[in-house]
Amino acid sequence: MKAELHAAEGYRLGSLRRYGILDTPREADFDEVVTVASAVCATPISVVNLIDQGRQWFKAEVGLGVRETPLDSSICAHAILQPGLFIVPDTMLDHRFCDNALVVGDPHFRFYAGALLQTPEGFPLGTVCVLDFKPRELDETQKAFLRLMANQVMKLLELRRIIATEHVARVQAEELAKERETLMREGDHRLMNSLQLVQSILALQSRTASSEETKAQLDMASNRVLAIATVHKQLHLTGSLEEIEIDAFLRRLCESLKHTAPAQITAIDVTAESTKLRSDIASGMGMLVAELVANSFKYAYPPGHPGSVAVDFRRTSGGWRLEVSDEGRGLPEGFDIDQSKGFGMQVVKAFVRRLDAKLTVFSRPGRTAFEINGIQG
Repeated sequence: MKAELHAAEGYRLGSLRRYGILDTPREADFDEVVTVASAVCATPISVVNLIDQGRQWFKAEVGLGVRETPLDSSICAHAILQPGLFIVPDTMLDHRFCDNALVVGDPHFRFYAGALLQTPEGFPLGTVCVLDFKPRELDETQKAFLRLMANQVMKLLELRRIIATEHVARVQAEELAKERETLMREGDHRLMNSLQLVQSILALQSRTASSEETKAQLDMASNRVLAIATVHKQLHLTGSLEEIEIDAFLRRLCESLKHTAPAQITAIDVTAESTKLRSDIASGMGMLVAELVANSFKYAYPPGHPGSVAVDFRRTSGGWRLEVSDEGRGLPEGFDIDQSKGFGMQVVKAFVRRLDAKLTVFSRPGRTAFEINGIQG
């Protein structure tokens, strides 16, 4: 079923266009929102979706691989007509979507949850949404997190609008650049605080989890949020909005990850050259380290068999090389990273693609290493 137009569609579209966001390039701040949303909600797809005339356009996305799709099959076009958080536990059981082309055909969406992006004047622009290929629900923490991310996206959009309208007319170029940096730093600071709050909630839930499986899932989500929060903390410590000292960043990240390690993990040894990388590259690298270190925590050493995990970063003639390794029992016989369906390995492969890098896996009893070689920086 095609969604009806908003009651004030003309005003809504005018409000959307005043933000100057449509058809702009990808940006790390928005990419991080969908990355963390997908990780916390454990969904393969997450999108910052804006409903334009005749199309839905994605400022950021994980798991789709496209920047826009026609409006006729849009679930978000229905979501912007609803207040707050719109959840469809099973699209096949909802008369609005059971004949939707994206539900009955590829990619066969079965679950949708979207938090409304709404202007201060009350006009809906789109959603921060997550999707899955199977029916499911979100818990209260995940619902609260989606609302939090929608609020964060609106703050970023408001900062854009303020910079583009109110300040350009009354300040000189040098003053504008300085004020823009202050505003962006404030937005970055708020996001960092929000991420740290979510990470603390997940860590608290992990400590009180009723089963080891639930604890492991919460620890994994906590580590993903921690990786992004650490990037933002490092941005503030270095005083840069664009580059990060990668050695200090990796050491701080691994110090934090050690708090979630099982008893048999004796250390996370970090060896890293002192160099700077773009913040978006460091962000992706942080997510890779968090995933791979957590993988070693879970599988490398059985209880009662102590061991360590190593993280090594260095510049190469063609770019950079990151390796996460352990001296544990090795990967299962016949393990193929390209065929692996585990969510953690899917996250790893997604970030390797985002970094335009190459992943190589070495494994035998006594040594397992994930090596990532990249050319950007």
